[in-house]
Amino acid sequence: MITLAAIDDDRMLLAGLRAWLGPVDGIELTTTAATVDEYLDTGPAPADVVLLDLNLRDGSTPAANVARLLDIGAAVLVVSTIPDAGHVLATIEAGAAGYVTKDNDLPALVSAIRDVAAGGTAVSPELAFVLSTDRRPERPRLSAQESLVLRVYASGATLQATARRAGVAYGTAREYLERIKRKYTDAGRPTRTKLDLVERAREDRLELDGLGPSS
Repeated sequence: MITLAAIDDDRMLLAGLRAWLGPVDGIELTTTAATVDEYLDTGPAPADVVLLDLNLRDGSTPAANVARLLDIGAAVLVVSTIPDAGHVLATIEAGAAGYVTKDNDLPALVSAIRDVAAGGTAVSPELAFVLSTDRRPERPRLSAQESLVLRVYASGATLQATARRAGVAYGTAREYLERIKRKYTDAGRPTRTKLDLVERAREDRLELDGLGPSS
C-alpha cells in the first residue's frame, strides 16, 4: 500500500482528490493540509509520497517546501494548475521526484505516484518541456536523485550518511557524485573536491539547510 499525503490550499480540490483516489487499489490518501507548516504540525508518520502544490497562498517558496518534506523522508511529486518554469526547475533541483499539471487524468496521476513511490521519477510531458527549454548552459542538468545527493553531501554529511539519506548504496552515492562532478566540469565549472561541490551548490542556490546528519 502506497501512503499518500496532499498539500494544497484548494479545499475543494483536496476533497475531490480523496473521492477520486478512493477506489484506486494500492494507494491510500492518509493526510491533507493547506500548507507545509500545517502538514508538519500534525506530526504525521511520513507518507511514501507527498503531492505538493507548486504555489501555495502562504507565500512559501516552492523549493524550500520540497526540501522540508524531503527532510522528513517523503518523496515529493509537485503539481500545479499553470506551470511556472522557474519554480518547476527549482523544485526538481531541490529534489522533487517529478512534476505533473492538474489537468492530467487519473491514470496519469496514479502512474506518476507509483513511479515516485518506487524510487523513480515522474517526467510528465510538461516537465519534459520545461527541462528541454532550460537554456542555461552553465547549469548542469541533474536528475532528482543526483540533486538530492549533491544537496545532502554539500550540507556537510559524509558520503555514508548521504547514501542513507538518499536511500541508495554507498557505491551508488559515490557514482552519483562522480556524475555530478563530470556534469559541472562539462558545463565549464570544474568541480573536483567536496569544497568545489559546496561552492557549486551555493552558486546555484540549492537548498542545503537541515539535510541529514553529518556523520
